[in-house]
Amino acid sequence: MQGSAGVGRLSPFLGTWEVKRRIIDRFNRSLITFEGQAFVTPVQFEEHGDTRSDHATLRSSRTYRLDDADDDLVVRFPNLSEFIRIGEGASQRVSHHCGPDLYRGRLFFRTSGDWAEMWHVRGPRKNYLSLAHYRRI
Repeated sequence: MQGSAGVGRLSPFLGTWEVKRRIIDRFNRSLITFEGQAFVTPVQFEEHGDTRSDHATLRSSRTYRLDDADDDLVVRFPNLSEFIRIGEGASQRVSHHCGPDLYRGRLFFRTSGDWAEMWHVRGPRKNYLSLAHYRRI
């Protein structure tokens, strides 16, 4: 089904999720946290919440489009360029090159009410580890 990720495949993940993320910024030697909610529909993943550092709290959001392609779920940026592909496995490795930056991720789909992701990001101006936990609300 081109243009949407298909309700059957995504049905365990449709709905609203609590998100807690910790980012260990090795480049700036700081800890950043994000707390908010994620909303998953058959065509979109959207997050809204607060990002906190030692110096400020900022309202943050991000949106991805979800599409089916072959046997994968394709996660796309708003401009429709591909970010990553997610397969069927409970534990997966993914990667994405963004200019000179490399994003290496691990996705852990534990149950239909709990999943996590871990990202190692490196580039000329980036060096961080991001750990996120999603819990169904």
